Amino acid sequence: MKAVRIHEYGNPADVQVDEIEVMNPGAGEVRIRVKAAGINNSDLQSTYGKYKEYGYRGLPHILGQEAAGVVDAVGAGVTGFTPGMRVVGHVSGAFAEQAIAPAGELLILPDRVDFEVAASLPIAYLTASMALIHQAKVMPGEWVLIHPGSGGVGTAAIQLVQLLGARAIATAGSAAKVEHLRKLGAEQAFDYSKTDVVAQVLKITGEAGVQVALDGGGQVTLPHCLNAIANQGRIVSYGYVTGIEATIPLIKVIGRNVKLYGIALWYNEDYQASLATLRDLVLPAVAEGKIKPAIDQVVDLEGVGEALLRIEQRGIMGKIVVVPKNSFEV
Repeated sequence: MKAVRIHEYGNPADVQVDEIEVMNPGAGEVRIRVKAAGINNSDLQSTYGKYKEYGYRGLPHILGQEAAGVVDAVGAGVTGFTPGMRVVGHVSGAFAEQAIAPAGELLILPDRVDFEVAASLPIAYLTASMALIHQAKVMPGEWVLIHPGSGGVGTAAIQLVQLLGARAIATAGSAAKVEHLRKLGAEQAFDYSKTDVVAQVLKITGEAGVQVALDGGGQVTLPHCLNAIANQGRIVSYGYVTGIEATIPLIKVIGRNVKLYGIALWYNEDYQASLATLRDLVLPAVAEGKIKPAIDQVVDLEGVGEALLRIEQRGIMGKIVVVPKNSFEV
């Protein structure tokens, strides 16, 4: 089978499409025929070697962490999945024609949700639901700042906020992206490169600030979130694309009674609860057309390197999805 692998760390453009042997599922695992897989910033970071201490088995390494497809084989002890079932979820080595997944992290995919859409869901919507529902506990009517809002998690968060009956303020780095966020359901959106973020948020909220802030940038954006948060507000930080070292004045955290959460998706106690939210809230909403995931581009395995460079240049709106040319139609 074909698979996208990194042979050395450093340049995302150096990923290779290799011909490798098909792997067999171990105990508690499921093998799927990959119909589509989602690309994430974490895949880009993997090419730099940023995550090599977190369960990776050395080089060469198959990229990809989420996919939708058809069950091909099941390992010992697996129940609830049989060959031919449509599934979606956390899939190790997803940028391949076939891949292995822990059975406990797969969901049955409704027939009304196509594979490309499904593949864009897991990481973005698991992260957004963990942040907004299970950590910040967003309530109807609350203002939620999504900063920035044009990536996979940001666009997912905008639609979840709307689904929860709250009000989204989202930021992006260009006029085109801002317009896209408005179309997704952001009640307010503006260009952070041309606008004072904190002043604009306070203006929108009548100087009260937002009840919840979702920080995906880190060094630059986390201080903005803190200065724009309301008394007893909640900030959830999930990324650091602008830098990992963020300095915030503790007096503002204490003085405003702020709750500050940091989340790492695979290592959080709310992961299984978030997976249930994906199953019970997100997938039905997608099937009913209440949520329309933002897919920027669809590429084949040979296009993964170029797609990673687009993510590096922060030139996308939503998610890039990988569809292997040989999709093993059944």
